Amino acid sequence: MRAISGHSPGQSHFGRTAKNRPAYSPKSNMKWGDEMTIYSDLTVTKDADGFYRPSTEAEVISLIQYAVSEQRQIRVRGASHSMAWSIYTDPVDGNPANKVSVRKAPDSDDLNLSLVKFGDLEWIDEEKGIVEAGAGMHLGNDPYDAEGVSTLENSLLYQIAQKGWAVNDLGGITHQTVSGFALTGSAGGSTQYSFDNIIAWYIIDGTGTARWVEVGDPHFPAVSVSMGLYGIVTKVRLQLVPMYNVAGTEVTTQMVLDAQPSDEACPIDMFGPGKDGKPSLEQYLRETPYTRFVWWPQKGAERAVIWKADRAPVSTPGGKPPVPYMQFPESLFGLLEELLASVFFTLLGNHGVTRILQVLAPSFFHAQHLLTELWSQKVGRLLAGLGSTIIILLVAAILFIPVLIFALFPGILHALFPVLMPVFESMTKDNPPTTFNDYYWRSLPMDNTADDVLLGTEFTEIWVPISYAQQCMNLMQDMFTNGGSAATGYYSTEVYGGAPSSNWMSAAYTDGNDEFKDGVIRFDVYWFRNNEKTPNEKQGFFQQYWDLFLSNNIPFRLHWGKFIPAYDFPFWAEHYRKMLPHFDDFLALRTQYDPNNIFFTEYWQCRLLGGPLTK
Repeated sequence: MRAISGHSPGQSHFGRTAKNRPAYSPKSNMKWGDEMTIYSDLTVTKDADGFYRPSTEAEVISLIQYAVSEQRQIRVRGASHSMAWSIYTDPVDGNPANKVSVRKAPDSDDLNLSLVKFGDLEWIDEEKGIVEAGAGMHLGNDPYDAEGVSTLENSLLYQIAQKGWAVNDLGGITHQTVSGFALTGSAGGSTQYSFDNIIAWYIIDGTGTARWVEVGDPHFPAVSVSMGLYGIVTKVRLQLVPMYNVAGTEVTTQMVLDAQPSDEACPIDMFGPGKDGKPSLEQYLRETPYTRFVWWPQKGAERAVIWKADRAPVSTPGGKPPVPYMQFPESLFGLLEELLASVFFTLLGNHGVTRILQVLAPSFFHAQHLLTELWSQKVGRLLAGLGSTIIILLVAAILFIPVLIFALFPGILHALFPVLMPVFESMTKDNPPTTFNDYYWRSLPMDNTADDVLLGTEFTEIWVPISYAQQCMNLMQDMFTNGGSAATGYYSTEVYGGAPSSNWMSAAYTDGNDEFKDGVIRFDVYWFRNNEKTPNEKQGFFQQYWDLFLSNNIPFRLHWGKFIPAYDFPFWAEHYRKMLPHFDDFLALRTQYDPNNIFFTEYWQCRLLGGPLTK
């Protein structure tokens, strides 16, 4: 194993050198240590980009053994859809930045793995719909796959669809790897369905022991949402369900407390118990199979974009062709709309001409690249590149003066926000509702057509028992009314439901007798990735939302892969303990799976223990 190369001793972690990191537990504490096999004849080298890419479970075990013997951390990168520090080994002097979609590993002597070579699908029982998927397999096509191998055709959802099978629910996008999506407790927008198709995990723990952990195993609820803290998952077994379509609509409506019946009025009583034939929000979330709404609470722009769907039969040969939902059409118009939105939100979230131009420049270059890709199959790459360059330069020239004016006088754009907002989200009374009837894997993830770069979005995801829906909506509306733009910001909040879960660290965990037993309402408070500042720090943008629920005794949990508080670690660790009945059980079992803490980075130590481990 000394053949493992590329280490640089002494790199700092959170401002300290690697050799001064908190000490790991001694090997004598290992629970299954005698079962560890040392593959001394294997050579697994670090690639130029800082990642190890094992191709077999034996090689994964050898890397774990090396991490133990050298007291290194070891972590796995999936699709990088979570916050970077929750994914990788600890950063070095704050690098890489703690953002979503960071594909660069820390420059340290720790071990960061890619499981790109674990991407196969094996049919265990085709008649019953049982498959085993490599942990590196993506749910759908990932256009920004760091490995450059993800396609629609090699994705899990597409492959199982070809044989008439499906999963029960999906999130807003399907760029994630199968294991990464589930291990962070991610969910789609439904109180009736969840991504509950995984029935077994093949995991290699911190002692080098490889095992299947199946449904019914006492450890299954712990492993299923374990954030990579129990070991390295190399494959998952899924019980699939028959293929289905989703059919639904999207409308944009007025959303104010005193809304009167009109063409613009919201079809849901968002802030009340239900009236005038409108269901309460809680009732609506319970009764609608799949739904979410995007809430724009800014004064003068108050509106909700409501997406909902139900299951429908799969189209038969000769029947009507599928009509997919597309947030942004794959066309010049759709791309320019995204570019304009990127410019709009960059101007609203940043100050200073120099910074704004520095942030915008990559967006224009990226838009030119996307347009080239869009046109290249029709006219060839040379003509597509020339045409896209002309178009983007023309757009940049047209926007330059307005951008300069708004950068110099930001108050103008803030005042114009209610007037400009309808450009991106016009009321349904001015346009017909969007309708769709499509394969579930293509339209259930409704955000797949929003580009991850132009509209890079990060958020904190707050999960609350669904019975608190009305109270939470009114508390947030009061905060928006009293706090103005400091409370609303200039982006939106996504609201949707979630089904209850038996997984210990799931934000929807329930034992069937508590307030979470009927599912949750979830608030995704958006943050445009190119904004200045850091929203989860003390006095950051997100704190007011967390404080709002705390001060009003609203029970809530947070999605582990998104922004969670980066301050008052002892307080928040105790909050998680109070909110999750099996919190201590999870940590105790974790020490058996990882006795040397090779997976337990300082990021997770601070958040789950209240501070870093000490010597």
